[in-house]
Amino acid sequence: AGERELFEQLLSVSGVGPKVALAIVSGYSPSELRRAIVREDAALFQTIPGIGKKTAQRVVLELKEKMAPLVAVRDDAAAGDDTHLVARDALVELGYSVAEAEQRLAAIDPDLPPAERVRQALRAA
Repeated sequence: AGERELFEQLLSVSGVGPKVALAIVSGYSPSELRRAIVREDAALFQTIPGIGKKTAQRVVLELKEKMAPLVAVRDDAAAGDDTHLVARDALVELGYSVAEAEQRLAAIDPDLPPAERVRQALRAA
């Protein structure tokens, strides 16, 4: 269940061609993408150039059924993702785009609490 398999599944989505599928697979790890699909996190896909809201929602909707059995999310990993989403949403509320928020948070220790991650992201601005 690697990048190639995910790439081929993305090609099955209406409106996703090879260029967009490659951008998606290149932007995030397969496990991150699968988690985003299962959690219906269309915002993650919108951070990828060439993907708008409708395409992101379509990717999540069409692939969710295929992904659910493949994704085994550990509780601590899920908690880590939740703190990431809290920090990202806080930055978005402060006026950053989802892409900018993701970019700033990528450089910050994911083990920190969300409030500290937001503080560090703002300091790095």
